[in-house]
This record gives sequence, structure tokens and C-alpha cells, in this order.
Amino acid sequence: MKKLILLITLLSLTPLAADDFQLPVTYDTLKNGLRVIIVPDTNVAIVSCRLYYFVGSMYEGPGTSGLSHMFEHMMFKGTKRLGTSDYRKEVPIMRKIDSLETGIAAIQQKNEGNSDSLNRVLHDQVMALLDKQRKLIKKDEIWELYQNNGGTRLNAWTADDMTAYIVTLPRNKVELFYWIESDRMREPVLREFYSEREVVTEERRMRYDNRPIGKYWERLNTLFYIAHPYRLPTIGWASDIQAYTRRKLEEHVKRFYTPDNALIVLVGNIDPKAARKNIERYFGSIPRAKVPKAEVVTREPQPIGTTRFTVRDDGEPRLDMIFHVPGYPDDALYKLDIVEGIFSGRSGRLYRRLVDKEGLCTDAGAGNNIRLHNGEFHIWAELKNDTDPAKVEAIIREELKKISKKRPTEKEIMRIGNEIRMSFISGLKSLEGLSDRLAWFERLRSWKDLLSYPAMIAAVKPEEIPRVASVYLNPDLATIGLLLPKKDAAADAKSGNPKPVKR
Repeated sequence: MKKLILLITLLSLTPLAADDFQLPVTYDTLKNGLRVIIVPDTNVAIVSCRLYYFVGSMYEGPGTSGLSHMFEHMMFKGTKRLGTSDYRKEVPIMRKIDSLETGIAAIQQKNEGNSDSLNRVLHDQVMALLDKQRKLIKKDEIWELYQNNGGTRLNAWTADDMTAYIVTLPRNKVELFYWIESDRMREPVLREFYSEREVVTEERRMRYDNRPIGKYWERLNTLFYIAHPYRLPTIGWASDIQAYTRRKLEEHVKRFYTPDNALIVLVGNIDPKAARKNIERYFGSIPRAKVPKAEVVTREPQPIGTTRFTVRDDGEPRLDMIFHVPGYPDDALYKLDIVEGIFSGRSGRLYRRLVDKEGLCTDAGAGNNIRLHNGEFHIWAELKNDTDPAKVEAIIREELKKISKKRPTEKEIMRIGNEIRMSFISGLKSLEGLSDRLAWFERLRSWKDLLSYPAMIAAVKPEEIPRVASVYLNPDLATIGLLLPKKDAAADAKSGNPKPVKR
């Protein structure tokens, strides 16, 4: 693993002070709003180059769900200069394809008797035009440019509030990143749009529609978030994907994929002053969005009871209990990170009880998912095939009651706090890991919060744990999901939800 030499005092069993943890960060904002974070390290010969856009599925809605993920695919199709031998010749072809696709959509909406035959005719015309356009396309040119210049870890990902385009390059090839990414930001071209829409449709089928665990998680999430757009699947709903048009995606891109909604993070062997000058040269003339991005104002209402969701399918049986917790930067989140540590891992209370002692599960744990707005605390258990899920739920409720009544010992808090801080620091030892953490904290509020996180964890007191658990981890206000084998469907239909086990 490529190591980054950080100005970090090594963690010990004593609390870590905030001023013991430092990074040589250069932070700047261009006039057009583009933010830049640079962390130099002359001990390596490479640079992690990452461009983040602060947009994802939480900025979408009915009819537009999944557009950010769709654009992740389209970004690799190129620009007016990249991915084509003659962009001007492509333009009339794409316009004809758009017109035909509009006709296909109109026929599908009417659902007339001869619609299938008409669709086939129009579809054949679209395919003929695509074949003509593909003669002008330089397939995978962006990938090849990066790879032929020593690029590694080339990828992209989309989340609910962030999209990233990433590559690690030799230190003398970083200018290629500026050139390609500024061109993609300035003039992306949505070529092969409708064929790529089918690729995304198939991706959705494979990851969600045809996978029991995928369907289960997607529906459980929409039950947990009833108001906030976190409830939208990042890949988009199938009907929305099929209704995508190039124009709809172009409007989304103009609104969100602009320098005032973006962040560049460079970590590695790079001179901050020279990098800042080059970034200004390549990105500085790209205009801000014409209409500034409107931030999401919707927040989750307080839960008023238990939501239960049971799926009978071929997936591995499991139980999930999810709780609403505050968004960042509420102080309760650091205490809930400690609760996660108390419950998680092979030494955690849930594993010891459900796996080691009772033998009911193959695994169990918890996770505190910190989010920009409404967060979630997740307790989960993977059940053995013959396990009664009601018994597992009863045990989890017992453990929740214990942690809300009795504070952990000083020794337990110190052990868990040190494990969290060591894991956190370990995640910063790769160029790429540090890049993502800096971007994540900048998205939440400020990259500087990364520096204070270990000290905030160290400051948590044992007596604070019962209160935060009793306030936020009330099982009577949880969303509870069960994924159970199909073979018990008949019994489940007769009995309804599993009955509580008296203990």
C-alpha cells in the first residue's frame, strides 16, 4: 500500500488532543466556486486525483431518480473533443435519434394495439443511426488516455449526495487529469445515450430486481425514510430509467455539474502552488451554474411507532433494526459511534450474545451511518435457517435496554475509543483513503472536521452512553426488516408477524 507520511502523533491508550493531529493541507476556492484541497507528500511518486460533485440521488425526484448515476455512465462517453473523430457529424445523428425515441415513448404511452410493430420499426431506425454514429466514436478514449499514461484506480461512483471521478497518476502526468476533467465539466456529450440507458436498466435488474437482498434493501430504505429524498434508490426506479431522455439529463447536468458544486482533491507528490496555477488555467473560465443549486430542505418527521417489513425470498435470512438519528454535526453522533463499537465485531455484545452464547446467528453487529441530514443507526443479525426471528429480536431488545440503563465501564470505553481512532487513522494511510475522507468531511461541513474527529471520540464519557441510547435507540420507534426463506411462507400467512417470545 502506498503510504502517505502524515504529521500525526501515534495513538496511544491516552486521549488524543485535537492539536496532535495535523495535515499539510492547502485549501482554496476559485472565483467560479470550485474548491481545491491539496495534500503534498514527496515520499511517493504518484498523485491521487479526484473530482467530486456534490450531487446524488437526494437531489432527484419522481421522474428523475437515478439521473446522477446515469451521468456517471455518460461521463465516460466523452466530450466534443474526446471520444469522437468528428463531433459536428454526430450532432444531426443524435438529433434524429432523439426524435425517434420521442416517437417511441409517445406510442408506448398510448398503448395502442399496433404499438409493438410501430416500435420495432422505429427501434430498427434508431439502431441504424447508432451504427452510423459509432463509426465516428472513439470508444473508451478517456479510459485509454488515462491507462496509457500510467493511470491506476480509474473509476467513478455515485451516492446520495456525492458523485466522484477518480484516478491515480504518476506525478508528471497530473496535467492530463486537469485537461480531461475540465473538458468533461465544460462540454460533456451524451453520445450513445439510449443504448447506455439499456445498460443501466440491465444493471438495475442484476443488482436489485433479480437479487432478493437488493429488492429487500431498496424497499426497506423507502419505508425507513418516508419524507427525505434519501429514500430514492441511487440507481433510480426502473420506470424512471426507461423514461430518461437526453434533454432531461442535460438539464440535470447544467444544474449540478458545475464548478461551484465541485471539489478537486489532490494527494501525493505535487507542488500546491503549481497545481493551483494549473487548476486555474484549466478550470477557471468554466462558468458557475446559471441558477445556484437549491439545497434540500425536507427533513424526516419524528417516528411515531414501529414499522415492520417482511420479505419471503431465496436470500439468506436476516433481521435488520434501523433507528433515526440526527444529521451532521450533532454531538450525539460521536457517542453513537461508541455505541456501534460496543455492539460490533466479534468482541461486541451482539456477536457474543447471538452467535457465541445463543447460537442463533452466524453474524451480528451495528453501524452508525452519519449523513448530511437525517442519519441512521443500524443493528443487524444474519440468522441460521432454523432460527426464530422473534427470539433474535427479543435478545436485541434486551441488549438495547441494558445499554440504555447501565453505562459501560471506563475500560470498555477506552478500548472502543482507541479502536475507533486507530481504524480512522489507518484509513488515512493511503492516498486514496485520505482523499475520500477529506472530501467527505468537506461535504458534511469542512475538511477541518477530519482533524478533530479522533479528539471528539476520545472525549465521550461512559455516563453519556445510556442517555444517547435511550433517546435514539428505542425499538418501539424502529423500522424492522425481516428477510426469511420462502419455505415458511404458508406458516407465515397463517400466523401473521412472528409472535414475541416470553423470556
